[in-house]
Amino acid sequence: MPITFTAGLTPTFPADSFGSEKEHVRLLGTSLIGGTAFVNPLASALTTMLARVDVVIALLETDRAIATAEAATMNGYVSGTLPTGFSDAEFDDADMTSIADAATAYATANTATQGKLTTFKNYFTVVDLDNFKLHNELLCGIDPAPPSGIIKPNLNGLMGLAMAVTDTENRFGITFTNYLTGLFGTLFTADTTVANAQTHLDTNPIPTTYDSLNIVTAVNADPFSTTPAAVIAPISPVQTGMTTYGNTVDTHKGHFTTHITTDMAYYNMVVDKLEQYIQAYQVSGHIQDPYYRFMYDSVFGSATVKDISTKLSNGEIE
Repeated sequence: MPITFTAGLTPTFPADSFGSEKEHVRLLGTSLIGGTAFVNPLASALTTMLARVDVVIALLETDRAIATAEAATMNGYVSGTLPTGFSDAEFDDADMTSIADAATAYATANTATQGKLTTFKNYFTVVDLDNFKLHNELLCGIDPAPPSGIIKPNLNGLMGLAMAVTDTENRFGITFTNYLTGLFGTLFTADTTVANAQTHLDTNPIPTTYDSLNIVTAVNADPFSTTPAAVIAPISPVQTGMTTYGNTVDTHKGHFTTHITTDMAYYNMVVDKLEQYIQAYQVSGHIQDPYYRFMYDSVFGSATVKDISTKLSNGEIE
């Protein structure tokens, strides 16, 4: 038969305690559940930076496509179909191939630089990886917890750690330290790193484009009044400058990784400090009673601990 709950039966709590929810708790709960409690202070700057990455990739890809197409055209001239002016100037298939190879080399380097830019962007956009996106969003609470297999502190853990260490140090008269700026270091300092990366990205990776060199136009000239080496010569600095640009993108990515490394080192330091305090105060409680102090003085205490215990019991130190 069905069980009927006794009418009017409630837990034993102070009178009128139910229905007395504090308004700020209710509002916080609504905001937290709704996902509107936290903002990323770096979000706007990162959005602008990554939008520029897309622009640069598109710029490079346009120029790469032209170089690839022209390389194919020049390779097609080889084996009996050299432009008249080129062959009349007594240049041959090998000369044409060398120019085509230079265009191909530029296209290959261009693709590599695009790859560096894509890797850079992914560091800030791909979810569930141990990257800057995860670190940044864990710190500001946008991401509540790391994915399985990645051990990293989140906002709640960091705030709890800061409060625990600060309260412990206050209780025992230790000089105040602001742990928040270290534990949340990226949120306080990475805006400068974003700005520096933005400055680099805002420069043009190919101020002189491959397209503007008019390589196919040059080899088709009739008469051909230059040399293959002279046609190739302007390609190299365009390629070199673009490659340097990509390498610098890697350098800026490394600066963001340094933020993660620095934050985690500081976090580990504070965790170690809290563990040290907890153990120290446990032992402190023991050695203040002669009965328990005996174990440290006569059984397992090191010379250092015995000295501390003796000085405390003699009133030489507090």
